[in-house]
Amino acid sequence: MLHRYEGKKIRVTTEDGEVITGIAESLPSGYGLHEFDRAEESVQLGDVLLFKSDISGNVRGELRIGIAHTRGQALLPLLLPEFIQKYPLVELSVREESTRELEKDLEHGDLDVLIGFAPFMFEGAEYYPLMREQFYLVIPRALLTERADAAAALEKFRTTRDIRLFRDFPFVFLKEGDRIRTIADRVFAEAGCKPFIKFETSNTQTALALAAEGVGITICPELYLNSNYIASGAAGSYIRERVEICPLFASDEAGYIAIGYNKNRYLSRIASDFIQMSLRHFQEQG
Repeated sequence: MLHRYEGKKIRVTTEDGEVITGIAESLPSGYGLHEFDRAEESVQLGDVLLFKSDISGNVRGELRIGIAHTRGQALLPLLLPEFIQKYPLVELSVREESTRELEKDLEHGDLDVLIGFAPFMFEGAEYYPLMREQFYLVIPRALLTERADAAAALEKFRTTRDIRLFRDFPFVFLKEGDRIRTIADRVFAEAGCKPFIKFETSNTQTALALAAEGVGITICPELYLNSNYIASGAAGSYIRERVEICPLFASDEAGYIAIGYNKNRYLSRIASDFIQMSLRHFQEQG
């Protein structure tokens, strides 16, 4: 979890010899305070500016958030209003991309905070669980009607979670490089079989729509099927009326969405507060 450092003195020596000192009031553990404790070490200019802003008590600045494009629509409306109310003068920028691409940005210092499917896979990543995330098989009802073996496979899958039951049925997959595609590939590889991929897309909404029209089975995160902000997959929608959904994993095997930062770079007070707000929101939601 996040911890407070009361009376923790930090000293920074910049490349031009300027010495800056201050007190860290509320910063996550393990984010690299050692970089600021040693006067003989210099740090990147961007980190120094953030540090100077923090110790001056400035509530202006910028927060750069990266969030996986399959989750931004569902999560940002839950998290940003409270933050904007508290920090009306902070300039917000949001990049929605695959978690893999966003990890590169976070590693290189182009983002402050990342929300995505855990684990974050680069050296220096520090992250905390926000919520469990289940994945679902989304099966066209037209397919179940047309093929008796499809209906039988679904009923058996509900108790066995054996993906081999669907190896001969058409799938609509996201393109390689997407984390959802990586999970799908792993599931089939662990089962010792290959899926019949009829179509590939880079958009989860497109995959859902094609499944609804009977093109093939797809795999979709739970957020797309149970969010007030994503109408296409919500209960009672056109798409949900035309598909059958079934959890891909047993409940204890589901993954989770996390929020994180790069502990090798300075984390501003604003970014730290956004992380704490986000964690608190989901803790309160249970």
